[in-house]
Amino acid sequence: MYVLAHLSDIHVGGPSVGSGERFSLALDAVNAMTRPADRVLITGDLTHASSPAEWSEFHERLDALTIPWTAIAGNHDVPTGDLGGHRSLIDGPLRFVLIDSSTGRFAADDAAWLDAELTAHRADRTVVALHHPPFETGIWWMDCVGLKGMEEFEQVIRAHRQVIQVLAGHLHRPIHTQWGSCSLWVGPSTAVSIAFDLDPFHEPAESGEGPSFSVHAYTDTGVVSHVVPVGPSAERTPLEAGSPDFVNHLRSVQSQRTSVFD
Repeated sequence: MYVLAHLSDIHVGGPSVGSGERFSLALDAVNAMTRPADRVLITGDLTHASSPAEWSEFHERLDALTIPWTAIAGNHDVPTGDLGGHRSLIDGPLRFVLIDSSTGRFAADDAAWLDAELTAHRADRTVVALHHPPFETGIWWMDCVGLKGMEEFEQVIRAHRQVIQVLAGHLHRPIHTQWGSCSLWVGPSTAVSIAFDLDPFHEPAESGEGPSFSVHAYTDTGVVSHVVPVGPSAERTPLEAGSPDFVNHLRSVQSQRTSVFD
């Protein structure tokens, strides 16, 4: 099993006070995972205004991370160095194809690059990541600043059955849909959440939800995705003190099970 911790929309230096501290809370939670993640992927809006001070803070906070990380740029970032441009990497059983959608547009040359990359590696189980969700989410005002060229993106992905998942950010809340056997997952933000509402005339709003991130577990049979809250609301309360017989029963059952998570 391969485990990916998926963070998004950090907005270091942004108007939500404490965005950097919430990013650090998420990194601490990743470091504390009892089944460690194999890699962290951050799907864009790493900074809020792409200033030198924001980039410096972003990298300083990442220094606390104890596992490898990879990041792509969002529309708030001016990508530089190894954070800009399309690229791919192999990690464990997966190929990650990283699309730079920081301009908000997926054009014909981007489609040609992605199609050629996927065609050259048809045998590899593949996860494609970009900042902007390549589908309508129903949150109308965020869809207004969505990806231009999403139809071309979908056409390329549907032609390549080795793509098992597409990961994105930008929407500041967890959202899932599917194209055939390919899962599409939008990760929540560590900075601030966008309020859920499918009314096409609702007032754009943020919500008071705490920071969170995603964890994706890739097994031989598919992918299982979780939302992980961080901060005080995520503090654990062990069940064993109040229900020791129940927990002992569960351990007995677990000892007889076989699972893809073993």
